[in-house]
Amino acid sequence: MKVKNINGTSQNICSCNSWLQHWRNFSRQTTVACRALGCFRTDIVGTQVQKDIEYDNEWYIVPFCKSHHNATGPVELVAGTKLVSVNKKMKNEKITSQ
Repeated sequence: MKVKNINGTSQNICSCNSWLQHWRNFSRQTTVACRALGCFRTDIVGTQVQKDIEYDNEWYIVPFCKSHHNATGPVELVAGTKLVSVNKKMKNEKITSQ
């Protein structure tokens, strides 16, 4: 699954204290490394992304390193990475398929 960063969303806040914590709370996954395929950096933050497909305009959170957090093109995710909706009331998680 490829996703693209939604730039200009740093003003959006979450009641989970951080977007990374939001991802951990609702994905029920843990990670210490970036979820971009082939990246093992540990300076991760919760990043707001969209799937790199035309028919899905939802916003999701994934853990990316600061470099991938600022990526301008599509980024391939590690298989099994769960996408968590930015909508704080929506607790259903979306699982990437590979």
